Amino acid sequence: MTNDADRSINSSLDPAEAEAVWWRNWRLPALAGGVLLAGAVGVAAIMGLVNSERERDLRAWQDQLGLVADSRAADVAQWVAGQKRDIAALAGNASVQLLLTELAVVGGNVADITDAAGQVQYLRNLLTLTAERAGFETHSLAEDLRANVDLPDQVGLALLTAEMQPIVATPNFALPPIEVMPDSPGSTVLNLQAHPEAGVLLTLAAAVPALQPGADDTTVGLVVGRRTAAPGLYDQLRQPGLRIEGLEILLVRPQGASIEYLSPLADGTPALGRRLDRGTAGLAAAQALKEPGAFLKSEDYAGTSVLATGRPVPGTDWLLVAKVDSAAALADIEARANRLLLVLLLVLGLAAAVVLVVWRHGASRRSARSAQLYAAAAAELTRQRHLLQVVTDSQPTAIVILDADGNVRFANALAAERAAMTAEEMIGKSLGAIVGTAAAARTLALSERALEGGEAVSDVWRIEGDSSVQGGRRIYLADHVPIPPSDDLPLGVLVVERDVTAELTERARRESTLDALIMTLVSVVDRRDPYAADHSHLVGDLSQRLAREMGLDETDVETARVAGLLMNIGKILVPEDLLTREGALSEAERAKVRACMNASAELLSDVSFDGPVVETLDQVQERIDGAGEKGLKGEQILPTARILAVANAFVAMVSARAHRAGLPVDEALSELLADMGQRYDRGVVAALVSYLDNKGGRQHWDATAAQ
Repeated sequence: MTNDADRSINSSLDPAEAEAVWWRNWRLPALAGGVLLAGAVGVAAIMGLVNSERERDLRAWQDQLGLVADSRAADVAQWVAGQKRDIAALAGNASVQLLLTELAVVGGNVADITDAAGQVQYLRNLLTLTAERAGFETHSLAEDLRANVDLPDQVGLALLTAEMQPIVATPNFALPPIEVMPDSPGSTVLNLQAHPEAGVLLTLAAAVPALQPGADDTTVGLVVGRRTAAPGLYDQLRQPGLRIEGLEILLVRPQGASIEYLSPLADGTPALGRRLDRGTAGLAAAQALKEPGAFLKSEDYAGTSVLATGRPVPGTDWLLVAKVDSAAALADIEARANRLLLVLLLVLGLAAAVVLVVWRHGASRRSARSAQLYAAAAAELTRQRHLLQVVTDSQPTAIVILDADGNVRFANALAAERAAMTAEEMIGKSLGAIVGTAAAARTLALSERALEGGEAVSDVWRIEGDSSVQGGRRIYLADHVPIPPSDDLPLGVLVVERDVTAELTERARRESTLDALIMTLVSVVDRRDPYAADHSHLVGDLSQRLAREMGLDETDVETARVAGLLMNIGKILVPEDLLTREGALSEAERAKVRACMNASAELLSDVSFDGPVVETLDQVQERIDGAGEKGLKGEQILPTARILAVANAFVAMVSARAHRAGLPVDEALSELLADMGQRYDRGVVAALVSYLDNKGGRQHWDATAAQ
């Protein structure tokens, strides 16, 4: 009856009034339907947003796991290559090849070789030094004998004949069974094995070629090494500076129809303690073996859902797998989806409650308010942009923001000045249109690298033929920093170019002046002591060579060289008659010479060097066992000071002086070896032996001693 009444009333009204009555009757259902429709659209939008962000997070995890896997696989490969180099270096050592070749000729009887005892002793010393330096053995024989303890027989180095008979080995090293043999002279193989007492051991074997003409393809013996895999190998699986919940990096290898886990697992399983069938459905390691480099959503050894990727380790049959618990990795996006849905439901409820109150306010009033807010926001944005322009225009660098297509989105005053146009004219134009295609190619390529890698990229470039600077060359330093997209700017790259010509020119001038001053000081000292005229240069040269042999960075290499040149500056305080006197000096006179030489660090204390030159000179008289004046010992002494102590002692022993003749190289080495671990650092002495025997140093110093 109500509908009939409404129809009756409407029939008595004109069309306009009837339409108004109809709207009043249906406006609440229409508003309710609008709220429900908005809710449905909101749910769909939220789900779409969540899916989009989930895909973005997956891409981010793909990039992050890929970077971690590439980094760790490279470090593992580098570590393995280092172990192989140590073994291969011994296999290529001429003394090793000579003894094994002679044994092959006489049928393996050591007694038939002239000076066999001397060769064996030398090679035993070489193996011991190499084992301690390279990590195959951590205790010297002399230290263990003094401690009256048993030596471990699981690790060390050994030389074998072609018939697998041991000839020389490090102390108490028991020969392991050789499971994988090198297939040709000069090749090196390795294998991981579980040991009940020592844990996981890495065994390496390298074939030794014959030392005779035309016999490069003849194997006369083997160099065998065994060391613990922990901590060296497994330390490479830790990503420095990165903490991710649920991240695990592990090594696996195929073993027939199985997959063997080579590293300790997060569930407490030891290395080599688990094997799984390669056919296990959804197993991350199995899929990674089939598709190295692919990004996988699968399960780990414990059945946990993970995100994973794998990388082969060059030089091995190993595969490095980086994985992260997918629940932990995607926890943020799932929590975000739940929060958004909850907020949506609350908003819908609130909207339904207040829609009847606020709809009467009218669109005009809301529009006016929105216009005011928009105007205020636009004014604030304009103010911030003006501030940004003022700040960047005051910088002594050219600043440009490029989008992903190479178009300019921002430029400061200096960038506009170099482009010979205003900053406003540059906005929206491609960089190639502004500076030319050829000139823009380098900048665009580096910007693309920054966007692809997601991290800053730096570059140094030069412009030749600039007559306004000395030398005609202007040098620029450019940084390309990726910028994530925002409301104001799309994805882009911040390019900052700085003219560093004056800085580099001043630095080169300062370094040249300092080097000239050093040479002048050395020349002054050398003129006062003709018997040691070349001592400073020889010590500086040898210190530099030993620092490089030990793998120090360039700053420490230069520090060792400069400290070697300057360590005798204190001689200017020594009376000249003591320096040139023939015959032995008294103990008091020697003490006076040492005191004056120790003053080198004090004399140079106010000179600014790039490296710790003064600190090196101050510590050069310290002893490894802590018996020096300052009581420093071991690693407390700078590496450069330890190097300089060995270099100075060696040069002094092989060089003639006013009161004595120089020692032969071998006698000097014997004295250094006798004091190794007490006065001199074991690693530096080993580096000296390697330099003399493997880098041509013996011939050089034999000639020096003869002079």
